[in-house]
Amino acid sequence: MTGHMDHGPVIGRVKERKKSVLPPSTHESLVFLPQLRNRSRPHGAAADWSKLPADILASVLCCFEFPGLFSSAAVCTSWRATTRNLRRRGRVYTRPQTPCLFYISPAGAELYSLAAGRSYRLPDLPDPPVADRYIWGSSHGWLVTADVRSDLHLLNPATGEQIGLLPVATTEHVTPVLDDAGELSRYNLSFYDATLPRKETCPPQPYEVGKFREVLYLKAVLSCDPSRGDCITMLIHNPKRQLSFARVGGQQWHWITTSPLYSQYSDYLYHNNAFYAMTRQGGIHHYTIEGSYASCDVVFKDTLPYIAYNIFTDTPCEGKEMHTDDSLGDDALFIGHSYTCCLSTRDYPKLLPGHVYFTDDDEYWLFEYKNIRRDVGIYNLEDDTSLDVVSSQPWLNWPNPIWITPSFTKINQ
Repeated sequence: MTGHMDHGPVIGRVKERKKSVLPPSTHESLVFLPQLRNRSRPHGAAADWSKLPADILASVLCCFEFPGLFSSAAVCTSWRATTRNLRRRGRVYTRPQTPCLFYISPAGAELYSLAAGRSYRLPDLPDPPVADRYIWGSSHGWLVTADVRSDLHLLNPATGEQIGLLPVATTEHVTPVLDDAGELSRYNLSFYDATLPRKETCPPQPYEVGKFREVLYLKAVLSCDPSRGDCITMLIHNPKRQLSFARVGGQQWHWITTSPLYSQYSDYLYHNNAFYAMTRQGGIHHYTIEGSYASCDVVFKDTLPYIAYNIFTDTPCEGKEMHTDDSLGDDALFIGHSYTCCLSTRDYPKLLPGHVYFTDDDEYWLFEYKNIRRDVGIYNLEDDTSLDVVSSQPWLNWPNPIWITPSFTKINQ
């Protein structure tokens, strides 16, 4: 048995796409702040905003999303100094951000801000090169990426910080195979699930080191921003769409053996101190992590006659956990490969209510055809049309573009 394991699409292709009505994409840099502008004050101006006390100015600037914060640096030297200080003090500027699109252009990694309607070029990111990685998740401003050895790394594109997770060889079903020189030659994957007594459905299968990440991983989610401590990474992985978790900075991956019989998972999220995992038949399972053990409670049984791929909560509204009709109301839904999120447009006014922000999600298509431009757009549920997020570019292909909610909180502060 070789090649891909069980992957599946989240949503189908949108039939009709209209030309984008969003502002044209322009580029600014997160590395260099805008140059100062010499502006003459009108005669009889009532106040000199450059003389605002630094603490009051910092409180005001912390209310801006990052495009507004960075643009404020162009006002005067004192505002520029305060902005730089906020960026250096990574635990001060914690303002929630509107989701952005992370993608790779010929110039490097970029974020397209839906709030500002423009792209921002990111500083140089740490090795291994992000263009050579696979992206398996986006949580709390961090990307979960896999390198050429199929090992996972957490990467914060906004701050440039990176955390290495435990080697793939420490997961339950994986055995590294070394050559005569002691170098990693391949991985063997064993095929069994949590059913006892354990029974392998076929002999362990060999996979090339660089291809193994396409086979093993399906999705990764974080319990919180790693900069805040005690962060858990949960994986959906093959064989048979099972679950494993590890603490950031922990000692090993823990395979979850408490899943109900024959459960195969397609999506999950972290909410109210627990993981909620959805099976391919629509069942919802509640997992609570204590130490190395995960207890499981069945919230909904498998009921769907078709395969389900996404789960999300509607957190802004009290007492409402899941949508049950075709209307999003005032909410905006983000879906795609390895990212699911539902936000209220009352809290994020730059988003369009009743719209679905999507990226390409067909995993076979993503991995087999890396040089083809992906579907990235905004779908209107009411009139069944869509808009481009950014202008059509052939380089919007690999790594797969993904939604991310930027976080400027730094670990080393």
